[in-house]
Amino acid sequence: MALEGGAVGAAGAAVAAGAFSYNRGNYMYDAGLRFERFSSAREYANQQAEQFRGDIRNLAALTVKKNTVWTVTSTLCMALCVALYCAGRLGLHGPSPPAWIMGLWLTNNAAAFSFMALCIFLALHAAFRAQAASAQLLTRTVRVPVPTLKQLDAARKFASEFEQESWGDIFRLPYISNNGAPKTDDAVYESDGEEEKKGSGRRARSAPPVRSKCSSWVREEFEVDRAGTVTPTGQPANAAPEHFQLYAAVQKEFYQYDMYARVCIFYGFISYFQSLAYYGLGHINIELRAFWVAYATAFVIAVLQALILRFDIIPAHGSRKQFLPRCEFLGPLAILPAAVGMSLDFQVQYDPTAIALCWIMVFIAYILQLIYNLRLLEVVLPDEAFAGLEERLGAAYLPEGWNKVPSAFYHVLYFVAPPTKLQPGQYDIVREIKEGETGAYDEVVGDSPQKSSRASPRASPRGKQVEQDGLAARPTTPFANTQHVQPWKLVAALATVLVAMWVFLITGTLVDVAIGEQALVTAPHWSRPPMTRLSLEPHELGTPLGFPWAAGDKPFLPEQMAWHEEKRHADEYSLGRRLASVPSTPAQTGAGLSAALNSLLSSIPDAAKAAALPGISHSVVWPSFFEPRLVACGTAGRMAALTPRGFGAAATVGRVGEVLAESFKLSGITHMPPLIGATWGPHAGADDGLLLVTRSGDLVACPGPRPAAAGTWACSSAVNHGLPRTLPVSEGSRLQAAAVAMLPGAVGTGGAPRLHVAMALEGEGDLVAIFVQEAESWLPVGEMRVPHSHTAAKTSLAFVGGGDILVSTAGGHVQRRRLSDGAIVGSAEHAVHSDGFAWQGACGLDDHVAHLRLRQASQAWRPEIVTAAIPMENPALFQ
Repeated sequence: MALEGGAVGAAGAAVAAGAFSYNRGNYMYDAGLRFERFSSAREYANQQAEQFRGDIRNLAALTVKKNTVWTVTSTLCMALCVALYCAGRLGLHGPSPPAWIMGLWLTNNAAAFSFMALCIFLALHAAFRAQAASAQLLTRTVRVPVPTLKQLDAARKFASEFEQESWGDIFRLPYISNNGAPKTDDAVYESDGEEEKKGSGRRARSAPPVRSKCSSWVREEFEVDRAGTVTPTGQPANAAPEHFQLYAAVQKEFYQYDMYARVCIFYGFISYFQSLAYYGLGHINIELRAFWVAYATAFVIAVLQALILRFDIIPAHGSRKQFLPRCEFLGPLAILPAAVGMSLDFQVQYDPTAIALCWIMVFIAYILQLIYNLRLLEVVLPDEAFAGLEERLGAAYLPEGWNKVPSAFYHVLYFVAPPTKLQPGQYDIVREIKEGETGAYDEVVGDSPQKSSRASPRASPRGKQVEQDGLAARPTTPFANTQHVQPWKLVAALATVLVAMWVFLITGTLVDVAIGEQALVTAPHWSRPPMTRLSLEPHELGTPLGFPWAAGDKPFLPEQMAWHEEKRHADEYSLGRRLASVPSTPAQTGAGLSAALNSLLSSIPDAAKAAALPGISHSVVWPSFFEPRLVACGTAGRMAALTPRGFGAAATVGRVGEVLAESFKLSGITHMPPLIGATWGPHAGADDGLLLVTRSGDLVACPGPRPAAAGTWACSSAVNHGLPRTLPVSEGSRLQAAAVAMLPGAVGTGGAPRLHVAMALEGEGDLVAIFVQEAESWLPVGEMRVPHSHTAAKTSLAFVGGGDILVSTAGGHVQRRRLSDGAIVGSAEHAVHSDGFAWQGACGLDDHVAHLRLRQASQAWRPEIVTAAIPMENPALFQ
């Protein structure tokens, strides 16, 4: 009996030892696989997280790059619009066009500029919102799920931990009790989705039935995996990953800005195309005067506009009601009546019937513009006609409920929203890791309520906070209380204003028909070109030459267009015609080409008219080594010649015989720049004296009478005598010519003496600026052009007659103009510039002009004085 008991005990010990060895081997094998499985799952999750981060970058890049293109393109188009407003505007290089064509051109140009500016702001907002959302998600939420050291330690098993398992697991007999291992042949889990369940087979016959008992280390492994790191959201297995849901929540706030930026750039371009067509009609008809070219150019641009309209605006969905279908093509069509109207408005022969037809064409163009812009307003309003459209590769995709966009532009929005669910064959292992894997948990644990004491907690407070920061705490729209800034409202408001402006212009054109096109402008009548369409008297009567009939009422004569052709300088470029004492005779009605040619030939100056005025050379004995460059005239025939460094000589011309010039020197100016202007007369409370101007604009006063022969004339800065220190020139500027004088009142109109200055800067010698001093400051009086400035190498300025300015040039021209109204009092050629002579300057000597010139004698230059009289003309002829 003892032997049998011993045998049984030995057998039991052998079985127990075998079971122990078998189960310990399984434990060690499972422990290795457990860590490998943990590491592999995290590696897959990390790779998928990198894929998710790439998704965010790609979604944001599409918005950013697209809107960057819109912004740059809009900026370039705005520059073109500004160019048409400024350097390229109509009326800059010639007569301005009629008001009605300017209304069509400038209004469309303003619309293009406005839509492009709005496009920039919408595109910038969308791009920066997308980039900011991408940066926030990449730095806060969409992170690589790197396991912590605690998780790695929990996945690792020590060999000695086998001693902590239950006795039943340590001595479990194989093939008799359940080991708790999941099936691996045809296992189907809840996370695999419905498609996998439908295609799965039945349970393998070799697999043992599920029991509530399983090995403790197996149960612990699955319970730890199922715990996860955050609280489960309860979403279906095919729900979109978290990063797609978060980005979609932000994208829903700026998708309108993205799409309406594309609409704005389209509206801006078509408005610019149309303004360019109207600009061509005005430019080609008025400045280039090419009849057929105007039609050809306008037609090409109109076709381009129609093609762009056809490309961007698609027919509306049948569910959307339209009030103006296909009326967007009335915009290009409006260019045709405008072209006909320009042809009638500038026809050769005046015809009241043609003018009435012109007005009809004008109103047709305006009405077509109005209907066209009403259609643009209609298609820009948001609708839901695209709701329910399936996602197509390469096409725009919007989830259900995103309906604040116009369906007419759906095919050119180039917008991609994140998917709302996983596609078949796609899995979100990142979410499974974070929320806890399901996998084979039910197969292993079953319905057993037993839990391992070593299982990790379900979720830590930190994990719950992560969930709240991720999906639960969805951002709310920042514009909840500012609905007026919604993009569709901004674009619709601009389109509505454009419609209102066309109504306003139509009303204004009706007023022009009633009272005349130029009845409400304040500019002179000659600021507009002669037109075949008349305005009511006296708005278009005459030209600068004073014709008594309305412009266009009779055939045009060359004199009528001279002022426009010569850019308002006919008085300088056509002096022979403008100084003619015989007034122009109005052309008779019906005078044809021969009358116009005869008038043109009669206006050309002949040789007698072009001859120089006779001059008188005075015999003056000058000091030796004296080469003056300045001349100043006093009273009673007195005059003084000066060098730029202050050596001078004075003489009284007009006497019979030879006159001896008495020399003098100017003191106190050696530290100053060279002199370029001198005036002899009363100033600074003195009855006599010199006022000098240096090249840098310093004002120098030499009060008192002229010193005796070889004497010194004391000079100092004008500030010491109650006058300004310098002229109104900027620091570093250099003067070419200047003159200063005390005149009675402002511009010589009478009153207390006031200091006046006329000056021309180097590099701008063709323009003379005139200033008057008042209350210790310089006030501008006006500007004037130097006559024949393109041939004048040197200019001389002088004040004469108490209220006139004398401008003379080395090119041989002298002009006297009145300061009070700018009228030309006298103008003539002088004969002091010829071979062997070098002209230096001129000043007013009583009723004559005294010229200083240098005559070359051997190796030296000798000064000479030549005086000539300028004929005084009727001032009314020169206004």
